[in-house]
Amino acid sequence: MHRFRAPRDELRTGQVQLRGAELRHLRDALRLGPGARVTLFDGEGEVFLAEVVSIGRAAAELEVLGMIESQGESQLSLALAVAIAKGAKLDWVVEKATELGASQILPFTSERTIPERSDFAERLRRWRRIAAAASAQCGRAVCPEIRDVTSLADVLAGGAGRDRRVFFWEEGGVAVAEAPNGAVRSALVVTGPEGGFTSEEAALAEAAGFTLAALGPRILRAETAAVAAITLAQFLWGDLRTGPRGA
Repeated sequence: MHRFRAPRDELRTGQVQLRGAELRHLRDALRLGPGARVTLFDGEGEVFLAEVVSIGRAAAELEVLGMIESQGESQLSLALAVAIAKGAKLDWVVEKATELGASQILPFTSERTIPERSDFAERLRRWRRIAAAASAQCGRAVCPEIRDVTSLADVLAGGAGRDRRVFFWEEGGVAVAEAPNGAVRSALVVTGPEGGFTSEEAALAEAAGFTLAALGPRILRAETAAVAAITLAQFLWGDLRTGPRGA
């Protein structure tokens, strides 16, 4: 069933208007008409069944029929801290991390990042749009939180309280699967910039309680490393080892 994100307050009233990109997708791309049933989600965990009532030039009117159970969220609260990359590489990371169940994405700058500009406002808006679209596509009810761009030091300082904290570095010496795991309900994984982390940054991470780990014997591109880290975390502690819908 086709999915759309809708404002939380409208969902609660039972009457929803889809406008802008959501309207164009429903009307022009999918060519849905009155009577079609769709799924609406608020990005915060609630999902509803709705029926298209009418479609106009400015908005589509939908009636909410009732709440339905969401089955697209991992039991693992998983944050990805990822270094800023050039061009559109982080767009792809945000999309794939959303599909893989990340609950937070924390972009940051570090010693070897080369930001294209100091104002990240437009990029943040784009990443949030990408996360919303990816959530709709992959069947999630919650859009991951995309934090404002911060520093590596702030990322390391904010890791306390997580069950697992992993700092992926090409010289990391611990295999994550072999480290003591226990019951892991929350995790923070950190991946570096295109130039890699410095040994000083790795030392700071270790001092902050992070496990220094590598992603195999090959040198991965920064964007590949981010997606590999998320996948590994979901396999070890999340829902990638379960069957469809948790079977």
